Amino acid sequence: MLYLQKGQQNELVMNINNNTATTFSGYTLVFTHIMSQEVKSYTVNTADPAEYAQNIRYCEIILNLQDAGQDLNYEGEYQLKIYGNGTELVFTGIAILQGTQEEPLFTTYISPNEVNENYIYIED
Repeated sequence: MLYLQKGQQNELVMNINNNTATTFSGYTLVFTHIMSQEVKSYTVNTADPAEYAQNIRYCEIILNLQDAGQDLNYEGEYQLKIYGNGTELVFTGIAILQGTQEEPLFTTYISPNEVNENYIYIED
């Protein structure tokens, strides 16, 4: 299981280079959010040292979620599939996206009458 931080640069340390052919020019990371089924893909160029590094035991993929439009939309659990050259499945796993912002504060509302006692009021 991989843990990612929302809105930050994340380093993924994996052994996909030992399980696959070394001739891949890139990897495609496909994240599918478990609840919403939203799919977001990222392409990693293995020739770019800012995105990919490897040794004989593992590789490091730099996933930058800081840039506008690059961040995953929802916190929580994602199914992660990594494809070599966009077609060959080399890894399947779970990724957890954790938020970096504080939870929104809430205001307790006590109604003068209890007719609507089961309503939940959300502050904008």
